[in-house]
Amino acid sequence: MNERNYNKMNLKTKIRNLRVKLFLWLIGQENHEMWFRLHKVYVTNMDSKGFGLKNTHSDVGFESIMNPKNIFLEDYTRIQNHLNFISYKGKLKVKKYAAIGAGCIIIPGDHVPTVGIPQYLAGNLHVNDVDGEIVVGEDAWVGAGTILLSHCQIGRGAVVAAGAVVSKPVLPYAVVAGIPAKIIATRFTIEQILEHESQLYSQDERMTREELEQLFDKYYQGKKAIGKSEMSDEDKERLREAKEKLGMPTYD
Repeated sequence: MNERNYNKMNLKTKIRNLRVKLFLWLIGQENHEMWFRLHKVYVTNMDSKGFGLKNTHSDVGFESIMNPKNIFLEDYTRIQNHLNFISYKGKLKVKKYAAIGAGCIIIPGDHVPTVGIPQYLAGNLHVNDVDGEIVVGEDAWVGAGTILLSHCQIGRGAVVAAGAVVSKPVLPYAVVAGIPAKIIATRFTIEQILEHESQLYSQDERMTREELEQLFDKYYQGKKAIGKSEMSDEDKERLREAKEKLGMPTYD
């Protein structure tokens, strides 16, 4: 799609959104409960076509503030309620199976103090801004209330504890917490990761034992794994049904 057609489509979307918001405002003057229900349905979904990439099984929660054209969601991803994505040209990429908890703040860029520009105007003029890209890797879990700052990358399978502030890359399968975020554990043991990935990824996508051993020897010495392997027969059946319903691929 060329820029002219994109801008034309974008204008139509904005006009439609304004009409929906006006309609919701009028409803709200008479019936606040009805306003809340309609707002949840329409405002959550009406900008979905404006995403840089948003697959069928990508869920974006209620009341999220974002610049959707700079967000790229792979399949089977979830952003829970009240995300605040603060971005001018910076990007957020969320890879498959990943989830971002409620109330997170994601800031992929930086303002650079510039002589002659008052801070009041810096956020509007974007002079000398540094626009980055934040990537949340496959199967990563970003806990509620986390703050992800410019250029941080969340590795595959990593867990970011609720309320953490992340400004540096997070290694695969690390569990990080605190301000600033530091490694406190691993998500799984090496054996658990091999089993886990055999069920989530095709053969050519999986991490090898050699890669995992190097990772653990260098960064995870003495760290405890928080994950479990056990699952009841009932839970296995629920998992099978959920994956089948979504069309999620299954492997070994």
